[in-house]
Amino acid sequence: MSMSPSVTSGRGRTTIRIAAVAALALVLTACNGVWGIRGSYRNYVAGPIGQGEIVPIEGAGWEEGDGAGQGPFTWTFESATYDEGTATGTVRMGGGVETRAHRNADGVWLLDTTFRNPRLEIDGTTAVLYADLNFRPFLGTDPDPLPNLQAATNVAFATVDLSEQDLTPGAKGWRHIRNAPMVGVQSTMELIGWDAFYGNPVTLDPLSISFTERAPAPAATASITVSETEGLAPGDQITVWGEGFDPNAHTGVRPPLAGQPSGAYVVFGRFADVWQPSQGAPSSARSVISQIWALPEAQHLALDPTQTSPSFVRISPEGTFTAVLTVGTSTATGNDGVYTYPGSGAVDATQEVAQLVTVVG
Repeated sequence: MSMSPSVTSGRGRTTIRIAAVAALALVLTACNGVWGIRGSYRNYVAGPIGQGEIVPIEGAGWEEGDGAGQGPFTWTFESATYDEGTATGTVRMGGGVETRAHRNADGVWLLDTTFRNPRLEIDGTTAVLYADLNFRPFLGTDPDPLPNLQAATNVAFATVDLSEQDLTPGAKGWRHIRNAPMVGVQSTMELIGWDAFYGNPVTLDPLSISFTERAPAPAATASITVSETEGLAPGDQITVWGEGFDPNAHTGVRPPLAGQPSGAYVVFGRFADVWQPSQGAPSSARSVISQIWALPEAQHLALDPTQTSPSFVRISPEGTFTAVLTVGTSTATGNDGVYTYPGSGAVDATQEVAQLVTVVG
């Protein structure tokens, strides 16, 4: 390789939103970042060897048009902080890009990697770009057995050289990074197999982004986005992004968080048609296969003092979380899907969300 709820669907991925969200324009303005990941990788995926496709999603877009040789991508500017005194800050971008190539006889993409939610952590003249990744390890065009999908969140993807950048704000308070050189973080390049094809270091496309200080905007109602919802196999990992999960919306009624904000269970399972605690459904209506507990900060620290347990994730003050679940099977009657509902026995219909999926094999 030279390598009412509303529903919005794409590539077996569905974003459920209980309230409408205003669409973001995909034109290159001061509110968008530009990053093409790696030009030769785009050419390989969409070219005659890979015979694949590249699909910007969730607010990302093409700067110049799609297809082999095209790019780079635009990414929405979401929020930023910057400390002039220490020259440190965080810039969050939104959107994702699905890349897939080498489709086998069963219709499965053997090269399958999605990049989402770039975040830039600035420290003086250098920065690190983090991203959420969903990928199938590429083991050639005829792997046996087929590798499972994997998920890696908040991964250090690249180092960014800011030594030639002037981050002095303009008259309207915007700072500009223009064509900053980027190099892949070696451990991440090994994780997705790029080290074998591009050597060390892996040179990436440059990054441009204009930003001003902006706080994250909390969503008004609970929703989830699931990385993949069709053609899943037991053992696949999927990522669940939640927003609008008010960390103080309810309190638990049983241990371990009785009388405290109790967050939400994030579950891959097979649930009955009527599964919601708010509708009186018993626990037997919910066959749990894989579960993560999303918790507010204080409760997360109380239940996981070392912050190392994979059973918990943090709900941010703005009501967001990211969780990774493993697909499995159940003998129960019901619907396979990703579900959320309040923890520690709390009942709160506003945080009961479901996204159905299909499992094969």
